[in-house]
Amino acid sequence: MLDRATITVAISICPEEAVCYLARVYSTLVIFNPPEFMKTSMDSRVLIHSLGYPDNPDSAHTCRQLMDEFGFDTDTFPAFAIQGLATIASMFPCDHENLEIDFDLDRHLDIAPTSLIDIQSKVQDQGKSAWLVQLKETYFLQEPIYDVLPPIYITSGDVWLPQHQSHLEDFQNALSHDILGSKV
Repeated sequence: MLDRATITVAISICPEEAVCYLARVYSTLVIFNPPEFMKTSMDSRVLIHSLGYPDNPDSAHTCRQLMDEFGFDTDTFPAFAIQGLATIASMFPCDHENLEIDFDLDRHLDIAPTSLIDIQSKVQDQGKSAWLVQLKETYFLQEPIYDVLPPIYITSGDVWLPQHQSHLEDFQNALSHDILGSKV
């Protein structure tokens, strides 16, 4: 199992998006600068990792309302935790030269509205490579894996591999609770 943890990717997203993807409200996630091997990893399992809660009062209020709708709070859906798993159904690059086409995709793909904003800022302003990942078989872990701090440079939509022994142990712990483990 440890070998599998070394090549498992975590996708870090804000808590309000994490809950919506795991609850299957949205199915297409925008990620940035994925490792090359991930681009051909259909049917691979990925970990859904929640970042910190928003500091901005308006954003924090909206986030709290959304979490309340799903029956979560900061104790039951903590920041900086592995919250669940998903399977990559398909993955394709976002056309950064013609973003309007990709925004039209939103009508056909279930993408979180904040992810579309991230595309504009991270692709146009920061020059990151955006990819659209369609998820399937998403689910919440019965209990989150707490206190999983991502590498310092990680922001919403970024993917990362385990960086040290505690990450490997956390990833292994999440994978050992994978209800689809027999299929992988």
